[in-house]
Amino acid sequence: MYRELKGSDILFFSPADNALPGHIRIKSWMIHLFKQVGVSIWLFLKGNQIISEYRLDKLNIHAGPGGVLLIRKLPIPVLVTCHHTYWQQYTHIKAQFWKRIFLPFERRTYRLADKIICDCEDTKRVLIERYDIPMEKITVIHCAVDSGKFHFENLPKQSKSILYIGRIAKRKGIDFLIRSMPLVVRTFPDVQLLVGGKGSHLEKMKSLVRQLGLERNVTFLGFVPDDQLNTLYNQAHCVVVPSIFEGFGITVIEALAAGTRVVGTDVDGIREILNSGEYGRLVPYGNRQALADAIIAELNEPKRAGALRAEYLVEQFRNRYLQVLEG
Repeated sequence: MYRELKGSDILFFSPADNALPGHIRIKSWMIHLFKQVGVSIWLFLKGNQIISEYRLDKLNIHAGPGGVLLIRKLPIPVLVTCHHTYWQQYTHIKAQFWKRIFLPFERRTYRLADKIICDCEDTKRVLIERYDIPMEKITVIHCAVDSGKFHFENLPKQSKSILYIGRIAKRKGIDFLIRSMPLVVRTFPDVQLLVGGKGSHLEKMKSLVRQLGLERNVTFLGFVPDDQLNTLYNQAHCVVVPSIFEGFGITVIEALAAGTRVVGTDVDGIREILNSGEYGRLVPYGNRQALADAIIAELNEPKRAGALRAEYLVEQFRNRYLQVLEG
């Protein structure tokens, strides 16, 4: 977002320490102590001051779990970008039921907002049905990929290869994928699952691979640098995104931009991209047989994904985002 919108008379505020043009570093003991919640407290206490000091005429805050909460009305129009909601998080991830305590604050944030941007239609539906937000306040602008960075290359596919890219975490469904692999191995004994990423469940997943006797079929790549991702996407027969839910499936559209089809779970943030069938297959989260069958079908019938729609490319993202900001 910074790259696409910089130079558009926009300032960026964050706790990050960098020297990027247009970036204003937020310094506060509240952020050091309370992390993301501290940014919300800082905005509550300092909002009027920064509006005056930097002569802001509009403010865009990024909300959702870990994002900024708007506690009081500010004297300028506020656009809130919703990446997903606490309702989705505590509903789909049972261990995070305690996050429902943030719902009243989150609901107030969206009710105080003058406009709202959502990453996907699923989140828009949640805001309307669960938070009673008027539909006319909400615009859906999908996340996007840079076609110069993610694109089709005429590279040979690695034989019977499946790729997972993402955090090694419960929410991302990596355990669901690995537990489904023995069913794939029955049909393709030489199938290879490449797992790119790091996270809190990495050692657990390595142990699970050993328990299931999948050492020959699963390789953990660790963190994959951005400049290697496009090659991996191009060389895979299919990419699997087995998440419990997503705000938006960035990995899905990165793979599709590289021309590789995706097997994804039929959940918020993924189903909207894959439901037409032209880009891959959807399976119910938790259904191992369905996931294995979908992977086997993709390996049996390898083909290139359809051309990525313009709504998932950065040019349209930038234009639509600026249109809402300036409207």
